[in-house]
Amino acid sequence: RDITLIENTPIDYLDFASPESGLGGKIGLDATNKLLPETKREWGEKIRMDDEVIEKIDKLWSQLNLPGSGKSIWK
Repeated sequence: RDITLIENTPIDYLDFASPESGLGGKIGLDATNKLLPETKREWGEKIRMDDEVIEKIDKLWSQLNLPGSGKSIWK
């Protein structure tokens, strides 16, 4: 239900991994959170980085001169 596979559809002609020239498959994944009545399952908590990890990443971000350097974007 959350995965759709379509076979024998047009693909990039230069994709040499396909067993048949010009034809291949597509896959669609539904990775959205499910709400009632779609499921009775409880969903997990949001993951949060440790403060120590955030500090390391902030320093590395600044060293690499990436956008947002100098301000934490992880908290």
